[in-house]
Amino acid sequence: MVVVLNMPDKKIKICFIGANPYFNGGIGLYQKNLIKYIKENKNAEIDVIYFGKKAEVIEDKGVKYIQIKNNFPYPLDQIIDNIKIINYLKNNNYDIINSHALWGFWMNFYKKRKYQKLVHTYHGVTYNYFKVHIKRFSILKKILFSPMILFGYILEKPPIKKADEIISVSQKVKNQLNEAYNCKRKINVIRTGVDLKEFKPRDKEKIRKKLNLENDKLYGLYIGKGGYWIKGLDRAIKISEEIYKKDRNYRMIIVGADYKKIKDFIKKDFIIYLEKVDREEIKYYYNVSDFLFYLSRYDGGAPTLVVSEAMASGCPIIFSKDSQQEIIKDKENGIIIDKFNIESSEIIMEILKDRKLKEKIIKNEIRTIKELSLDNWGEEYIKILRIN
Repeated sequence: MVVVLNMPDKKIKICFIGANPYFNGGIGLYQKNLIKYIKENKNAEIDVIYFGKKAEVIEDKGVKYIQIKNNFPYPLDQIIDNIKIINYLKNNNYDIINSHALWGFWMNFYKKRKYQKLVHTYHGVTYNYFKVHIKRFSILKKILFSPMILFGYILEKPPIKKADEIISVSQKVKNQLNEAYNCKRKINVIRTGVDLKEFKPRDKEKIRKKLNLENDKLYGLYIGKGGYWIKGLDRAIKISEEIYKKDRNYRMIIVGADYKKIKDFIKKDFIIYLEKVDREEIKYYYNVSDFLFYLSRYDGGAPTLVVSEAMASGCPIIFSKDSQQEIIKDKENGIIIDKFNIESSEIIMEILKDRKLKEKIIKNEIRTIKELSLDNWGEEYIKILRIN
């Protein structure tokens, strides 16, 4: 039965379940953008459930952020998270519940109320993620970590059967869900939107001055808070080493990566490391950079949030082939490479020197991403939620 929520005299109550909104990671920012759109366009009361080191409730711009305490280590924290979600939802009424990523296991045991609509958004597929991740391990570590694949599979599966609607952030995630879970039902593909008012081309020279960066330098950019290996930071540094050999004016800006994990291989003359940059300042780093590295080994989004922000800002992007950014065509609206060595560094340098080709790529990437504006994305999303 289709549940259509159309109650003009009453605010729709929506609960989002997912990542910490105060951690500037992909899922948290994805939810923030969605909430911003709903608050600006619909009459809704919104709560956000996430997990952290303490139990607290914060009201911010008309949204209630509910932090549920969980200090258990991974993967035990995932089990505890979902148990606590069930207990919370039993005692609180919502018209729509939209969980994200691995926070959908609770659906397996939750007794849905007749008027409720359950929606789950897949940002990737755990089986595929872990399959890529364990490649770098020794045989012994592979044996020890292989149960994680089964664990992720069990956690991720319930929404396939229990959710009223399923959203996938890309076609590849939809395909991976079909393969992993033999899913026969409809999956809605909604690619990640971007705020075109915030992320847009700006005067590079002025912004470099604002950020105290030299105008005569060539800047490559890497942005990523998640695991440095899966995001391909090591690949970006390898290529950067080759670029630096050819051009001593080259600098690589690294934003957000965990210093403890990367400190041993960022001790390079050409690296500018910024562990923390305010969210409001991030947009300027796309504007000052000559290109962005996006050399991920696995990602669900196509485009991911970082990719869509860089495209909207007119920053050319170097993609790894295995990041599978479906909206990108090589030398049309991006640059795709499958090697991370001197050969790739030469390809990048040649394209940057080819003014005509570079301008074509920038023009095309901006045109491509305009179709994924925050408004277009938000409208498509709320159609699935059926907020009228």
